[in-house]
Formats: sequence, C-alpha cells, structure tokens
Amino acid sequence: MENTLDKNYFNSVLLYLELLGVPQGEITALLQCTEAEPGARVGLALYEQVLQFGAQQTSDPLFGFHLGQQIQSADYGVLGYLVENCENLNQALMALLRYDQLVASIGQAKFHYQGDWVVLDWLPNVQTTRHVILRNMTGWVALVRALLPQPVAPEHVSLTCSLNAKEVSQLAHWFGCPVVGSQPHNQIKFTRTYLSLPFRRANSAMHEALQRLSDKALVQLQQHHTLATQIRIMLAASADLGQCQLDVVAGALNKSVRQVQRQLKQCNTSYSQLLTEERVRRAENLLGTLPLAELARELGFNEQAAFNKAFKRWFGVSPGQYLQQRHPQLQ
Repeated sequence: MENTLDKNYFNSVLLYLELLGVPQGEITALLQCTEAEPGARVGLALYEQVLQFGAQQTSDPLFGFHLGQQIQSADYGVLGYLVENCENLNQALMALLRYDQLVASIGQAKFHYQGDWVVLDWLPNVQTTRHVILRNMTGWVALVRALLPQPVAPEHVSLTCSLNAKEVSQLAHWFGCPVVGSQPHNQIKFTRTYLSLPFRRANSAMHEALQRLSDKALVQLQQHHTLATQIRIMLAASADLGQCQLDVVAGALNKSVRQVQRQLKQCNTSYSQLLTEERVRRAENLLGTLPLAELARELGFNEQAAFNKAFKRWFGVSPGQYLQQRHPQLQ
C-alpha cells in the first residue's frame, strides 16, 4: 500500500496529543477516522491532517519536530525492535533502508558515502507537510541517540521545508549541528566513524528472529503495492542487476512479459525506466567504492565503455569527472 502508515506509528501521534492535554473527545473523533481506514494502515492524507490538527491545538509550528523527539522503538513496530537489537549503527541503517516501508510507505530512505561522511536521504513519494518531514528526520536521530551509549550529533541537517530564524536556532540546538531549510533534499550528514559504534541493547539472536519476521511482513505489504513498486523493491534487493532481465522478473512475479509491460504502462512507466532508476541510484552511491569494470558488471553492463556512456548521459560528465567534482578526496 503506497502512501500509507502503520497504525501503531499513527496512533503514537494520538498518544502524544493526549499527553499534551488535548481534549479526549477530539482524540476519540480522530480514532474513529482511523477505523474507517481498511486494514492496519492509515493513508498519508489523514496522517497529514492529524499532524496539522496537533500543530493547531498546541499552537506549535514545530509540532512535527517535538513529536519526533518523543519517538520510541515501539512506535516503529517490528522495525523499531529490530533496530534496537542491532549490533551497531551500520546494521541499524541497513535495517532502516530495507524495512522503512513497514512503518510508512510514504517515501524512500537512501544513503551514500561522501568521503569520511555518510549522507542519509529521505525522499517523499509526494509533496508533503513540514510536520511529516520534521517528525521523520527528528525521529531517526532521537532513536539512534537512545540506543547509543554516548552522545552523538550529525554534521549537518538539510530539510525541504521552510524555516524561519527562530526555528533554525531551535533545531540546530537540539540536533547539535547547522540546520538549513528550503533545500532540495531531506538529508542527515554524519561522520563515518559513527557506523561502528555499538548499540547498548544489541542481541544477535533476537535480531535474527526479528529480521525473519520483518521479511515476512515486507512480503505481505508488497502484495498491496503497485507492480511498479514491487519491481523497484525487487531491483533494489538484487545483488546483480545483470541477472534482472525482464523475463526473469516477470517469472518471479508469476506474470508474462506482456502482462508486465501492459501493467507498467498503466503506471506511466516501463521496465527500462525502472531499471535505469536503480542503475542511477547505485552508480551514484557506489562510484569510488568499486573498480569501474566491477561496478559496470554489477549494474548489468556487458562492457565498461557502455557504462561510461550511460553514466555521462545520466550525470552529464564521465565517472572520473563526477568523482573529481563530488569526491575529490577519492582521486
């Protein structure tokens, strides 16, 4: 189900409103709205409406930020408990990237290395409100801080929502770093050394059990996604895009090639476009971490020259020029 949230994550907003003293009658009315939603998911529109209601009731323009500060592992459901039992931040980040849809399938979490830094991006599927963005980005940092035995702070935070000077000051004080609004992307940048920091509640046996449970839940959720989203998830999970021919993917979905092509056309896309999206994402994230010939093979190109040509079409420069511009320290 695209652009929906798990009801546990949604209901934590109502619990927060109750703690703030919002009249019980108002909260009950909101709960009745969720009962009209099918299954265990809540639509993004209702979520945005409730966050806006909370901001109005509390006269708090940073309602989403203050809500995110209160995040608990339980609010993320099985993903929260999985993260809690991770060995370190690197393992937790991998879990977030893979299972974030279980909590809220309203955007995509991605990351890439930038020299000695790690940049975590969150890309909403559709334009959304400042409170959705603030809660999401703040919640990630708040949860990590709760699980690490030592205080940590990002190097920089970028947000797509607009912020006035007072709001920037409040956010920067809590995040412990510069915060900038009205940016092209929602990003958290932090030092690469944080990835190896051990979590205080690490439990490998519990982690494995929760990962199996998360895999099962993700499969069930994906059954409700559009075909385009299912294919995006399959491509992202594949170690070698060279093995992701259309007929192979169609077979895995128990569909004919023609069925896949027709249904993707109804989604205003094509298999070629979806494969290119994944190739572009990986090229940007992995460039500089693998020899170009190996990277070309992983992206499904038979020759490095074909990869170089495609890369220049995507980014306007050669792989070498891109590294020089974006990551000069790797040259």
